[in-house]
Amino acid sequence: MAHRDAEATRKNILQAVGRVLSRDGFTGLGVNAIAKEAGIGKPLIYRYFGGLAPLLEEFGKDAHFWLAVADISAEAKEETGGRQVDDYAELMRLAITCYTRILRRRPMMQEIMASELTAPAELIEPLARARRGAARASTSKFMHGVEAPSGVDADAVYAILLSGFQHLVLRSRVAEDFWGVPLRSDDDWKRLEKAFGLIVHSVFDSVDRAEAKTRTA
Repeated sequence: MAHRDAEATRKNILQAVGRVLSRDGFTGLGVNAIAKEAGIGKPLIYRYFGGLAPLLEEFGKDAHFWLAVADISAEAKEETGGRQVDDYAELMRLAITCYTRILRRRPMMQEIMASELTAPAELIEPLARARRGAARASTSKFMHGVEAPSGVDADAVYAILLSGFQHLVLRSRVAEDFWGVPLRSDDDWKRLEKAFGLIVHSVFDSVDRAEAKTRTA
């Protein structure tokens, strides 16, 4: 019984972190606010987690809103009809577009990402670290061992393109458009996805053609 009570208390505290983040963002996040939200005394937070930073670290590991490979795969399956994709450029296109679609539906994840540059490091770093780790692991599994062409720095390309989409999602929270391109409707985002697909395939397909030409020369 005591073990079940302890687990219930831990779960209650972790859920309270999520509610405070969703409602108040990082500016309202603290031991006092979490304890009040959970309906407990502050000592219990220190007893079960050791303090705010370890609590946020645990929340980052446990939180349901991080993207898992199952999330990206399920989103991609709707587009491909379950067809296995073995082309690196197409896998990258699917990974980033599906990630973006899911991110648009997860305001808490957006809140954490938007706060990464402004929130105190002791608050944001545990969650940012968990998010980065989850995202990289999920993407690696989604690519299922398909290797990038040797003539391109795939990680650098991925970082540039992913950060662009992330910025546009966060921008859409506060603005109607970016560079004159609307960011509101699903059709607006389909327009961006189409342009993104052209960029990805132009980068990797050109490298594939160059490598093929070298092999036959």
